[in-house]
Amino acid sequence: MGCKVLCTSVALLAYLMFFGHVRAECTQPSFASRNVVLSNHLSTQNFTNGSTVTFECVIGHKPVDPKASRSVTCEGNQWTSLELSCTRKSCGSLADFSHGRYDMTGNLFGDTAKPVCDKGYMLAGKETTRTCRDQGWDGRDPLCESVKCSAPPAIENGQLVDEPLESYNYLEAVSYRCNKGLNLIGASTLHCSEDGTFKPDPPKCFDGCPTLKIPNAKRIDGKAPPYKLNNFIKYKCGDGYRLEGDAIIECRENGWSPEPPQCIAECTQPSFASRNVVLSNHLSTQNFPNGSTVTFECVIGHKPVDRKASRSVTCEGNQWTSLELSCTRKSCGSLADFFDGRYDMTGNLFGDTAKPVCNQGYMLAGKETTRTCRDQGWDGRDPLCEPVKCSAPPAIENGQLVDEPLESYDYLEEVSYRCNKGINLIRKSTLRCSEDGTFKPDPPKCSDGYPKPTIPNAKRIDGKAPPYKLGKSCGSLADFLHGRYDMTGNLFGDTAKPVCDKGYMLAGKETTRTCRDQGWDGRDPLCEPLPTPPTTTTTTTTPTTTTTTTTPTTTTTTTTPTTTTTPTTGNELLVSSGQRRTGPLTEPGFPQGFFSILSLMELWFLAAVASGLLSWGHFIYSDVVDLIANYWTDTI
Repeated sequence: MGCKVLCTSVALLAYLMFFGHVRAECTQPSFASRNVVLSNHLSTQNFTNGSTVTFECVIGHKPVDPKASRSVTCEGNQWTSLELSCTRKSCGSLADFSHGRYDMTGNLFGDTAKPVCDKGYMLAGKETTRTCRDQGWDGRDPLCESVKCSAPPAIENGQLVDEPLESYNYLEAVSYRCNKGLNLIGASTLHCSEDGTFKPDPPKCFDGCPTLKIPNAKRIDGKAPPYKLNNFIKYKCGDGYRLEGDAIIECRENGWSPEPPQCIAECTQPSFASRNVVLSNHLSTQNFPNGSTVTFECVIGHKPVDRKASRSVTCEGNQWTSLELSCTRKSCGSLADFFDGRYDMTGNLFGDTAKPVCNQGYMLAGKETTRTCRDQGWDGRDPLCEPVKCSAPPAIENGQLVDEPLESYDYLEEVSYRCNKGINLIRKSTLRCSEDGTFKPDPPKCSDGYPKPTIPNAKRIDGKAPPYKLGKSCGSLADFLHGRYDMTGNLFGDTAKPVCDKGYMLAGKETTRTCRDQGWDGRDPLCEPLPTPPTTTTTTTTPTTTTTTTTPTTTTTTTTPTTTTTPTTGNELLVSSGQRRTGPLTEPGFPQGFFSILSLMELWFLAAVASGLLSWGHFIYSDVVDLIANYWTDTI
């Protein structure tokens, strides 16, 4: 209960303390549209409630209603309405004065009256315009006196017709004439005008136009000096200068018209193509006045060699200053190999290209797209390489595949053709799935002959009569160990060139086989591994003498394989892998001493292996011995 009374009292006290200091007041009043001003309290800015102020008309004005109230009162925080309103005072009209009148803008406060003398008269003294003031028109009426002109001006190369007077009355005239041989240009007669001067301007006695000298210009048409009335000249500026003004000027009464032109030094649009730059502003401007500055930037795909180099040049005279900026092609970096492929790149700078190349046995999935180094880097993306697949090979007329065709074939997979019975196969019978997804070479043909040719104005004088059959076929040669044949065909005269597989080479001289009347000549060649430098360790044991020979026993150790040789007796033939074939020195069909020669060859071979010149893995000597033996047997 006590708190309730106390709290209410405190709140009431705070309200009275706060609002007791807030009083209504008005700011200084203004009624400018009524042409009034305060007549008191001029410096007071704020007025308390109930304050009264008085207004009066501004200078040069009077009340519209003389009885209207001139006071307003502050009520609350607003002024009461003002009845007083003022208008400009009238000065009345000014009467004409002697030999003159007034040209008036009006007769109210602030209006003016300009004195104007009658024709033939002029103001005596300085012209003074009168103004309507608060108390009436200021000033007084002016004085207009008769117009008088002083003596007219003299002219060059001419004179007045009559002797000049000290003064001339209004409208009185004078005349001019030129010296002998000169033309008078302009009006020859002048009159004393109302402003006390002779009009129009005095004439000129014309003796021609002056010779002109325009720097960096030359006359390309018109008359040479001296220049008489109506002569003309046409000018052209030299290189690096721009003609400003008219190219053609004419000699007139008052001189050259229009004004002679000027040749202004300028520069043509600059170009620094060798620096790989282009203008970055003023692209359409062709000519630049002296002092002009232009800025360059690198062409697309290029960057500054020196980033601090100035990019601007200035036209000085008719030449540009040197350009520091020079640009070089941006680098896109090298493209890494992609899955199952790589890029064949012309370079890695702007404009260079990278052609995708799939690894052997793979081909691009989709259309080949060469990537290009652009301003922002390599365009495109890595392609997809998929394993090479060949669709079923084409069927041939009068023939078929040896095996049933498949839906698809892997890279390097082969198919073979054969012809129907009694028909010859032309070209190679075996095709291989190539890296572009097609079988190569072209499929063979099966033909039983050709039609009789018709040759106008010709007759057969030799050869067989129709029907015409194909030559005899030797058949297709099968692939041999570590190799195959590259055949031109399988008919008489066709050839088969032996080709070893990768990592192998022909042993001996290459021999191309030919389809003869009895079949293919020659025999399959031998393909041996390509030689590679081996790592060899040789260990020699103590010599041991046996009852059969004095040759020392030697153990030779290589990286691979390890082979142990024992002495030969001269009656043994070495076979592959260290095995021996024994027999007498002279076997049927071999001449005396043949195996002694073989023994010497064997010793040479062993020495070559021991020194690292040959390797068991690269060359089997016994195979050579067998070949020589077989060849000798076949020959004899």
